[in-house]
Amino acid sequence: MEICDEKLVDLCKSKDMKGFELLYSKYEKYIYSLCYYYTNSKEDSLDLLQEIYIKIYKSINSFDTSKSLLPWLKRITINTCLNYIRDKKNPTASLNVSLNDKTTDYQEIIPDPNTVEKEIDFLSTKQLLKKSIEGLPDEMKSVVILRHVEDMSYQAISDVLSLPVGTVKTYLFRGRRLLKESLKKQGVWEV
Repeated sequence: MEICDEKLVDLCKSKDMKGFELLYSKYEKYIYSLCYYYTNSKEDSLDLLQEIYIKIYKSINSFDTSKSLLPWLKRITINTCLNYIRDKKNPTASLNVSLNDKTTDYQEIIPDPNTVEKEIDFLSTKQLLKKSIEGLPDEMKSVVILRHVEDMSYQAISDVLSLPVGTVKTYLFRGRRLLKESLKKQGVWEV
């Protein structure tokens, strides 16, 4: 049985450790995968996950209960990731998020000879797209990831990044244009 966010927040605000455990288990995979988009590293993502939960623990009392919990968690996560990137001065992003790297059935990892060429083309294109996203300025990269990977609305992105909706649209437009130019240069985008 899953507990609602309002109840989780109430438990956490009363410093009930069970509430924090439930909050952690409910959002762990989501926050980890969002961190992985920015770091492209399991170890760094796990470190950031821990840092984010410490921030949540310390600031839960300031959470406005009239608002939804998920945008607040996203804002903390994204800001922590952006700070990490700035500190490392090595911005990276990834479109590959694998929360379960263990494959137990060998049939699943043996490629079908009919699809190997298509798979190689797909992976090559995906890698070029990933590299192009990595090359975007941080503000555009965040907006592109949140819109096209997280499938967030303009308003939700605006709320998470504390930017006006018009700025979100501008960053998204410019980011898409830069991606298109980059992919054209690499021969992936046909005119």
